[in-house]
Amino acid sequence: MESTGRIEQGYDRLVQEYTLLEEKYDTSSRQVSRKIIQSGWIRVLCFFLLFALPIYLYDYSVVAAIVLFIAAVFCFVLLIKQFNFYKKRRAEFLELKTLNQNEISAQKGTWDCFSNGEKFIDPLHNYSHDLDLFGTGSFFQYINRTTTIVGERKLAEKLSFISSDIESIRLVQSVMKELSQLTEFRQLFYAKGRALKEKEEYISKIDQLKDYRPWLLKKSYLFKCVIKVLPILFVTSLLFTFFGFAPVVPVVIFLFNLTFVGSAFRKINKVNLQFSSLSSILQNYAVLTNLIVSQEFKSTGLKQFKAELYEGKANAAVAIDKLGTYMNHFDQRNGLLGGVILNGMLLWDYMYVLKIEKWLNDHKQHLFNWLNVVHEIDACNSLAGYVHNHPDFVFPELSEVSVFDVENLGHPLIDRKERVCNDFNYNESIFTLITGANMSGKSTFLRSVGLNLVLGNCGVVVCASKMKYMPMELVTNMRTTDSLMKHESYFFAELKRLKYIIDKLKEGNQVFIILDEILKGTNSKDKTYGSMELIRNLLNHHAYGMIATHDLELEILEKESSSKIVNYCFEVKNQSGQLLFDYKLYKGVTQNHNASFLMKKMGIIPIE
Repeated sequence: MESTGRIEQGYDRLVQEYTLLEEKYDTSSRQVSRKIIQSGWIRVLCFFLLFALPIYLYDYSVVAAIVLFIAAVFCFVLLIKQFNFYKKRRAEFLELKTLNQNEISAQKGTWDCFSNGEKFIDPLHNYSHDLDLFGTGSFFQYINRTTTIVGERKLAEKLSFISSDIESIRLVQSVMKELSQLTEFRQLFYAKGRALKEKEEYISKIDQLKDYRPWLLKKSYLFKCVIKVLPILFVTSLLFTFFGFAPVVPVVIFLFNLTFVGSAFRKINKVNLQFSSLSSILQNYAVLTNLIVSQEFKSTGLKQFKAELYEGKANAAVAIDKLGTYMNHFDQRNGLLGGVILNGMLLWDYMYVLKIEKWLNDHKQHLFNWLNVVHEIDACNSLAGYVHNHPDFVFPELSEVSVFDVENLGHPLIDRKERVCNDFNYNESIFTLITGANMSGKSTFLRSVGLNLVLGNCGVVVCASKMKYMPMELVTNMRTTDSLMKHESYFFAELKRLKYIIDKLKEGNQVFIILDEILKGTNSKDKTYGSMELIRNLLNHHAYGMIATHDLELEILEKESSSKIVNYCFEVKNQSGQLLFDYKLYKGVTQNHNASFLMKKMGIIPIE
């Protein structure tokens, strides 16, 4: 990696960037708060004038009093809208301020403020459980800046189901390189996305739109004409009553309209129940969509996302906002008095069910593609934020030949001031045996290799100064657990995992395998024999990977395999009764042990 001084300067600039942004949004939120207070006082004054001036002027001029009353009502409505706008802006600024505070905390080693993805933990997954991708203190929690439920799922999927297609990875790399530089866009997306306040039931309701079958839209042309004509007749007859027209006519039409709507009351209620509460979430999705549409992109991947928001010759942001508005207006019928008045005058239920059904008829096939783009960008923002937050990390070079060639490889979650990095190169070999004393760094190195392979396949930067590798499927076995529910012992669970790996290789898949201390549940002689035979079988199936082991007898496999298997080790030194670990990877087989020494030092066994 770069020199320590330059690295620290890069991270100092990041902290300074987030500090300036935090101060900026703190100032902005305070300014808006003052405007909210000012707006409140003006609203109080306007409310007073709404009644006081018309009453005062009424004796002098009825017309003037009415005009002033209407003007005051209009101003009052505008002030309420302005108040709501300011409240929304303040909420966004406070979200942005908090985000930048959290980014500073993450830079200093504390990231428990972000969602940890615990619900995605799967002990049977190919690698995610072994590599601590999910849960408290996990890599997922470290990078997660998603604001939508589906976006969070997509981020988990991107880490859990990695691609091995080189061209696909290169496309994602170009997206990450551009998106990582768009800090303002990513943070605005986060702040506006937080306004969604999604619930699983809302996601379920939106999904149900796929299966919605229109019933009003299928009615006859005459029926739809009646829906349009009756409100016009009511309004016209009501206006004519001011010119002496019989008031009974609008009353009759009003009652007929209520009866007309009431005939479909059950169907309309069912539709309303299905669409209820979706208006605000759709309008917020429209805001996120508009943010994407308004942003200029250069990379092919981001341009493709943006192009999908114009499917069907419609601007997705405008279309989604219109659907949200329709549903919001439709919800106005839920108040008893409002429902009676609106339906009696305007056939409100019919009017908005018809509008919604027409919208779904025109755009339903595109709606889920549009929402998918929003969710993809949401997930990509987290990955791009991780890229932005690590200026010394590099994008790996993809190869169809070189298995794994890396310089200064480390684990991204270990503090950079404590992180010990290692070089590694397979050269002509395809498999590695790693020996070493307890606590010498074997497992951490394996997890570093595994996590960086996952990150490379995700199209983001890796914790190294240089990395060239061949993308392929990854399977690990480092943390096998027994199962009381399935009546499985630890040893049998491990055997099942190894069988799973062999079956994958038999299918002809290219697989990179990471194993940590295999066959722990049997005696040492059986373990050594089983390990040797397993590694020989893996080699016969042309498997790539590495195994950490305490079985020094396995070293003979390097010579037996004509160096297709190569030995590496981590060493420990005993100086003046103190164990010294340098966590550096060396060629060859370990020469030192520390288990007995530690047991004596802790008083577990007597000192001879």
